[in-house]
Amino acid sequence: MRRVTIRDVAQRAGVSSSTVSRVLNDSASISQRTRQAVQEACQDLHYVPDITARGLSGHKTHTIGIIVPDISNPYFSALCTAAEAGASARGYRVILCNTLYEPVNELDAIERMLSQRVDGLLVAAHSPHTQAQHAAILGELPCVYLGSNHGPGCSYVEVDNEQGAYQATQYLYRLGHRRIVLLGGRQDSRTLEQRLQGYRRSMLANHLIPHAVTAPDGTENLSVWCGQEARRLFRSAPCPDAIIAYSDILAMQVLEAAEECGLHAPEDFSLIGFDNIALGQLPHIHLTTVSQREAQAGELAIRRLLEKIDGGTEVTQDILEPELVIRSTCRRI
Repeated sequence: MRRVTIRDVAQRAGVSSSTVSRVLNDSASISQRTRQAVQEACQDLHYVPDITARGLSGHKTHTIGIIVPDISNPYFSALCTAAEAGASARGYRVILCNTLYEPVNELDAIERMLSQRVDGLLVAAHSPHTQAQHAAILGELPCVYLGSNHGPGCSYVEVDNEQGAYQATQYLYRLGHRRIVLLGGRQDSRTLEQRLQGYRRSMLANHLIPHAVTAPDGTENLSVWCGQEARRLFRSAPCPDAIIAYSDILAMQVLEAAEECGLHAPEDFSLIGFDNIALGQLPHIHLTTVSQREAQAGELAIRRLLEKIDGGTEVTQDILEPELVIRSTCRRI
């Protein structure tokens, strides 16, 4: 049978999804009549009875939910590890959900977290469009967003993506590179939008023509697509003399594609990634990259979330400075 959702409860009770969420989170702004209608709808539909109990008791569960696109991505692994460590040190346990980059999974994950009676959420949203749909479900549940895929008016912790891409492009320019390509990223991502802004700002300031290759809508496997595009770039004329990959994972695809084409970094081209994952630090890779300071971001996000859980009402918006980590995949030409 299909799982009953908050939207089903809202339809049965004749109220909005946000009203249902406020009832489940014991908001004082809800009338007794509306509260009773929602609770009866929950009972009639057998919708997570323990959420109703939570609303009646008002007790914390000391549980925090974290929702990310893909925990197998080393960047999200490091981010979640830091967040969980920070939560554990303060007496909270963590429940983790993967959305696999599917917007519908994101909404379902939030509802599942509500059913687990979490005290608050950390969410790495798929895009600003999907994030805009969260408010109706979250109600007054404390939430802090991870990364840049959010709209205005919410709390978040992110890195300055524009500055990170600008620093990477400027570094390549100082090394003598002129045919610099930015490769990767999904077009509905605000993260990509910010990195494109930094990349283009550097290129135009240095009187160069920007050349960004980004994944079209509907691209299912970004890594496979990136490898194909990298091979196409290496076989084109003129071949780029430097590539900024959207992530370190995609930078690995670039290195593999280059090897298939008889090329190597940094002898034939320079390469910079994004994320500073552990794999890129291995001696035979030693990837130059832009660090998003994920450990600091995870710890800070937990701290901000717990401030809200403890009654804080301030909208917190933290932007961390990126760090260009120089290793061995770039050279002066």
